[in-house]
Amino acid sequence: MISMRILYIEDNADDALLVNRYVRTTPHELIIVETMDAARSMLETKVDLFLVDLMLNQQRTGLEIARALRQSHPNIPVVAVTALTTANDLAQARAAGFHEILVKPFQIGDLADLIQRYTQ
Repeated sequence: MISMRILYIEDNADDALLVNRYVRTTPHELIIVETMDAARSMLETKVDLFLVDLMLNQQRTGLEIARALRQSHPNIPVVAVTALTTANDLAQARAAGFHEILVKPFQIGDLADLIQRYTQ
């Protein structure tokens, strides 16, 4: 039985693979897409947690995605997964509506703890 459905918007195949390898060891389902356009079709289904890379296709599109998700799905947590860690980057992420920021490179234990916090 699936405990939680996680949508991960990530354009880096290695990062997506790492998260996928971990989530496969849990009762959760992970859906990985590379763009917001690809994610739109998934928004019609039940999603319990959004993971969003800030840098998609060499642009900070993740900020726009977070704003859109916060408006369309205000009760679903949105977590930034990023290597952008300056004070300005983190402030912009929080202003865009991210609940949390998981900094790359991260330890699997950090990912596990994050997912556990949002498991209902």
